[in-house]
Amino acid sequence: MQQLHPNAEASADPLQLYPTDHRPTPSNRPWVMANMVASADGAIAIDGVSGGLGGEGDQIVFRAIRASCDWIVAAAGTASAERYGVPRPGADVVEQRIATGRSKAARLAVVTASVSLDPDLPMFADQRAGEELPLVITGADPPPDRVAAIGDRAEWAHLDAPRPTPQMVMAELFRRGARVVLAEGGPSFNGQLVDAGLVDELCITISPQLVGGTSSRIVSGASHAKPAELRLGRLLEHDGALFARYIRD
Repeated sequence: MQQLHPNAEASADPLQLYPTDHRPTPSNRPWVMANMVASADGAIAIDGVSGGLGGEGDQIVFRAIRASCDWIVAAAGTASAERYGVPRPGADVVEQRIATGRSKAARLAVVTASVSLDPDLPMFADQRAGEELPLVITGADPPPDRVAAIGDRAEWAHLDAPRPTPQMVMAELFRRGARVVLAEGGPSFNGQLVDAGLVDELCITISPQLVGGTSSRIVSGASHAKPAELRLGRLLEHDGALFARYIRD
C-alpha cells in the first residue's frame, strides 16, 4: 500500500491513518462517514453484491475505516444482500480502537421501515454471549409479525414517524453516544443522506475493473442535484486500486 496524496509515501498503513484522522463533531449530530466501492466505470456491484469489486487492498482499508467509527449504519437491503454479521474486529483493530479512545468494536444499526429482514441473517443467527445486539431502527408502527420474527435478537428503536429519516436516524445514534457514524449504503440511503446534507466524509475505493451492466451509482434516488464541494484528504494505491478520502468543506 502506497500513499500518493497529500505526500508520496512508499509504504502506508491504513490502520494507522484512518482512525487518527480529525473528525470534529458537528452540532447536535455525529460526524458521518460514507464508505463505498465502485468499478472504474462506476458500477457498485457484480451480481448484486460488492464483493467482486474488492481485493486485498480494499479489505485492508475497509478494516481501517471500520476502526474509525462508533456505529456502522446500513439500510436493510444492503445488510441483507451483503449478509451482515455483528462486527468482530481482529486483535490489531481492537488495539487501535482502544488506543484512539473507542470501544473494542463498533455497533451495528440497520434502518428499515418494513423490517424486511431475514431472521437467519448472521447478525441475528450468529450471536455470541457478551456481544452488543444489532440495533434495528424503524418507524413508529412497523409490521408486528416481522418484529416478532426477530424479537429479542435485536435492540429496537421505534422513531416517531412512519419511516425513519436520515436526520432522525443520526439524532438517535447521537443520543446513544455516537460521535462518528459510518454509513455503508446502499445507494438509496446514501441519496437520502446527501439530500439531508449529512455526508461529512466520503471514502471510496475505485476498483480497476470495467464492469458494464446496469449497476447504480454510489448515490441514487436523491431528489435533486445538490453539489457539495469535496476536498481530497488522502489517496492510497494498492495493486491498481485507488482509495480516496474526501472531506466536505
